[in-house]
Amino acid sequence: MKHEDVKEIISCLGGEKQVFHYFKDRYCLDSIDYAMVRQEKPAFKVSELKSSKLGRFTSKPIIKDKLKYFGTGEIQQSELALLWPESRESFVLGLDCWGKADRGWDQTTRNQCNLVLQLNFSQQHIKDYLRLVKPNDSYGPFEYRGHPISRRDRKTMSWVRMDIDLDTNEVLIEEIQNDWLRNARRVLNRLRKRREKAPQTKPNQVNRFIDANYEELEQYVENVLTPYDKIWAEASMTAAINFIRKDLGVNNIYYHSFETGIQIKQVCGKPPRSMYTKLPKQFGFELGSEAPKFIVEDKNSKRYLKAIKNPMFYRLAC
Repeated sequence: MKHEDVKEIISCLGGEKQVFHYFKDRYCLDSIDYAMVRQEKPAFKVSELKSSKLGRFTSKPIIKDKLKYFGTGEIQQSELALLWPESRESFVLGLDCWGKADRGWDQTTRNQCNLVLQLNFSQQHIKDYLRLVKPNDSYGPFEYRGHPISRRDRKTMSWVRMDIDLDTNEVLIEEIQNDWLRNARRVLNRLRKRREKAPQTKPNQVNRFIDANYEELEQYVENVLTPYDKIWAEASMTAAINFIRKDLGVNNIYYHSFETGIQIKQVCGKPPRSMYTKLPKQFGFELGSEAPKFIVEDKNSKRYLKAIKNPMFYRLAC
């Protein structure tokens, strides 16, 4: 995307969006809801659901354990929200722009800009973070300013970078990533290793931005952050898909495969393979040779594609 196009979307939709709630496997319910809207059906028969592409979701506890309550043999769209559990994690969604046409640094397919969707921690989480970690600088110990994190008073758990073409009705998800959870775990592990030889080692001897003691840091990483470890990737993908469909009104969603993504974006090192294999398959993306039309028609990315043997992309099938 061109820089002005990204800025226009942000201007229209707002730099900070609504609160987003997530719980394990929420994406299954969202997928069923979307299918009902697309097919203009207020309900699905349970047997119909099980035999469709969405049938794989019926084995998830959030649906499997509730099917017995649908005595009519149908799942009404209006009843899907009733399946939401009481325990949820809350985030504030934010929008930003990424990229300055520096392909080696930006890691963008078209050597242009990306729209960034941020999942920012709630204020309650920030209170726990301040109380336990005791950061001594506004720039926290688990952040990296060289990445597309919130520059406001928010703290970003994860982000999704997207290239968008409204003319072709396509979005390519470039990247889903987090620094916070990984860096927090890394700091704690490094501290534990040093304390094996020097038991009195303090967190600020490993990271100078932390004024917490060992027990406080451990409580934050092991207790407060653990629920996010389990859901951050699927929460990020769910938020992105919902944003693309509902806010942008785009239906054709693509995602990089592991090998093609590394080559076409010139990624240094290798990102976690599961983010480009397990995660897209979990959501119903199907791997194929079809690339987004706007990527094929762009003179820069078209040249990059030609240099790749058998380029492959995921496309959301349902």
